[in-house]
Amino acid sequence: MLDKLTAAVLDAVNAGTDGSYKVMDADDFSAALQGADANALDSALKYLAERGYIDIRYSDKGTYCLCSLPKGRTYSETVMQERTVKKTRGRFWAVFFGAFAGGFLGALAAGLLAAFLL
Repeated sequence: MLDKLTAAVLDAVNAGTDGSYKVMDADDFSAALQGADANALDSALKYLAERGYIDIRYSDKGTYCLCSLPKGRTYSETVMQERTVKKTRGRFWAVFFGAFAGGFLGALAAGLLAAFLL
């Protein structure tokens, strides 16, 4: 599992490269850095390259030629699917308990109404 900064950098690489080598500047990662410095970007890119998420052809003073590898694209897709599943499960339980509470309150109201009218 990647930390937030590294995952954000991987998402930026995936969005910017589309599986082919592209030249990206440190400015392209500004949204992903979340206030971190250039050393954090270098560390995150090296970490991703060492583990096979991306391939770095060269890097020079904040300019990188890199490409996302299948493992990196698969990781991002898997994380998105997990987030979708968690949202779906949360919605299911909210609907389930909402329906249960509505049915209970409706039955209680009907019982009270029947008790007062009879």
